[in-house]
Amino acid sequence: MRATELTPRRSNRPSRSDRRDVPARREGGGDPLGALQSEINRVFDSFWRGFDLPMLGGGGAADLGNENLPRVDVRDAGQAIEVVAELPGMEPGDIEVSFSDGALTIRGEKRSEREDQDRGYVIRECSYGAIERTVPLPDGIDFDAAQASFRNGVLTITIPKTADAQAAVRRIQVQRG
Repeated sequence: MRATELTPRRSNRPSRSDRRDVPARREGGGDPLGALQSEINRVFDSFWRGFDLPMLGGGGAADLGNENLPRVDVRDAGQAIEVVAELPGMEPGDIEVSFSDGALTIRGEKRSEREDQDRGYVIRECSYGAIERTVPLPDGIDFDAAQASFRNGVLTITIPKTADAQAAVRRIQVQRG
């Protein structure tokens, strides 16, 4: 056996030991495993949020990002207070509106079941969703004269102010300072 056969051949290319161990850059500039982990976390967070568990950030009015809270606008229309709530996918029978202790509460509950039979398989899907939102209201409203309407997923509640409450409003002129 000749000595030349035991020694590796040298080429003009640098060997692995001559190159620095630098990870390849991918388009998007991020770590693909980190991106995958972030996406998995987002999916699980979205899944668990649907169960309305306080320990996971659901179920509290303080959690303004909670998807179970309907979007609500409250505005003073002069002679009445208007409350507008977005309740997509619901029907009037799914909604309950109540007034207690100076606050208006809007509740909605939707259940759906579907069953398909195809090629020897039975597919059953059940879904359930519930929302609740409590809105504090000012004194001097006549809840007995309140009206609610529901159209295209939007609930509008109009609650007239009492005559005393309307008369108690004082305007303050704003001047340049």
